[in-house]
Amino acid sequence: MSKLPIIWEEYHYVHFEKSADWKWSVGIISVTIALVAFMVTSITFGFLILIATAVMLIHALTPPKMLRFEINQSGVRVDQERWAFHDLHSFYIEDNREFHIHSRILFRTENTFSPLLVLPLPLNTDQDDLHDIREELLKHTPEEKLTESPIQRMLEYFGF
Repeated sequence: MSKLPIIWEEYHYVHFEKSADWKWSVGIISVTIALVAFMVTSITFGFLILIATAVMLIHALTPPKMLRFEINQSGVRVDQERWAFHDLHSFYIEDNREFHIHSRILFRTENTFSPLLVLPLPLNTDQDDLHDIREELLKHTPEEKLTESPIQRMLEYFGF
């Protein structure tokens, strides 16, 4: 018997409040790098550093939206975006319950620029829920060990 659809709501990412020290640190480091770039006559790189810092600060200080996630017979849905199972090459369930952080479902997609689709699961997801989700997904797509890029993990570590 199919347990689909599986529906839950969760924030897209974990948001940490940034202290004034964090904001000052990011600003001082980026301005220092930009000044060094200007001194070695790399004006374009200096402006690129300043613009990238502004964009990252805006993203880091904006709280995440609550999203609706759904796994159904045709594929995966996140709010209004849909991915059919034939567009998802494989999946992996990252069980992070022992670390008291969100477990996640990672899907490898056909998208060149964003090859991983990451769905955060609620903190109260238990072993039975993970098993049910895995069994349902195995009916549609193979399981493969997937991990996020080291750059993504580094950005999460530093609070971006």
